[in-house]
Amino acid sequence: MTSYLFLFGKTPELSWLELRSLYSQARLISPLVAFVEAVLDPIAVMRQLGGTVKIAKVVGTVTEISVKTLVPLLTKEKRSNHITFGVSRYDTNEPISKGLLADIKNQLELTGIGARFVEARADSRLGSVIIAKQDVVDLVITREKKTYLIARTIAVQLFEEWNRRDYGRPNADPKSGMLPPKVARMLVNIALRQAQGKPILLDPFCGMGTILAEALLTGWAVLGSDQSSDVIKKVEENLRWLSREYPSIESSLDLYVSDATHISQNVKPESIDAIVTEPYMGPAKLKSPIKNIIKGLEKLYIGCLKDWHGVLKTGGKIVMAIPKYSINNKTYFVKKVIDSCEMLGYTTIAGPIEYSRPQAVVRRQFYILQKK
Repeated sequence: MTSYLFLFGKTPELSWLELRSLYSQARLISPLVAFVEAVLDPIAVMRQLGGTVKIAKVVGTVTEISVKTLVPLLTKEKRSNHITFGVSRYDTNEPISKGLLADIKNQLELTGIGARFVEARADSRLGSVIIAKQDVVDLVITREKKTYLIARTIAVQLFEEWNRRDYGRPNADPKSGMLPPKVARMLVNIALRQAQGKPILLDPFCGMGTILAEALLTGWAVLGSDQSSDVIKKVEENLRWLSREYPSIESSLDLYVSDATHISQNVKPESIDAIVTEPYMGPAKLKSPIKNIIKGLEKLYIGCLKDWHGVLKTGGKIVMAIPKYSINNKTYFVKKVIDSCEMLGYTTIAGPIEYSRPQAVVRRQFYILQKK
């Protein structure tokens, strides 16, 4: 068994739930750092995860951060007579000082190793792009009890692949506030459950197919629906593009033109392992009174949950976004939906977990429900 640190990005709560779905033995050291002992292929695991930005292999523990403690660890990690190094701190937001980095560089050079250092960003950490493009030996520091864990980054998020799936596909609809593929991947992984054969995932508000694409890439069979036939045509085009970009995926796919509250008319009873979706979140510009909008969304979502209960297997999960509105320093919730879950036959197992831009009027709150 090898010890690893998994370092999370901008959505640590979702990232942690995602990691636990794959590694139940993981333990949280801090909001941004999880510890896992396992035998694993870090590159393959990084391809699977959406919310982990780095995987680092633990290389030592020290009681202080100094030239004396860090130089031996860097020397052990060198792959030639030259090293480009940096230090990412997850125990504090204060970066390692430029003076200490310079002292480490000088000490390495005294031992015959040519050295160059890269300074961390203002948040005290090196980003994935710099590590990958400049081949940086990134030492990760985090604190556990009275000692520091030191790890060496061995895999970083595959940013070019994520960007290609986000911006390279034929059809997008930015006005609808689409989920980024990384977030969609986290939701798909959180919904993961053991199944005989391929597990089946349903997205009843499939939009441009982002959730369906990430599910296909991780081995699910997928069903998607939208009430617009034009949207379904765009999804088909996007998923054909995905098959060309990733020819190794086994595409098991069905798409329907359907109202999300009547999915059961097209889907067999208790045939779905998980439902992952971002439903209609209300108008982009709030022209109607907010109370009317919330009332309409509550009716829609409760209607959906009633209908979905019949097609979901017992123990199956629903991972869905529900909006929260922030208007003139007041907050409005679509409250009746979650309050009704028990009565509708679900248990709320996580949420709300917020994902939104800081100044957004409509903010996503993710909930995880499980069919009783």
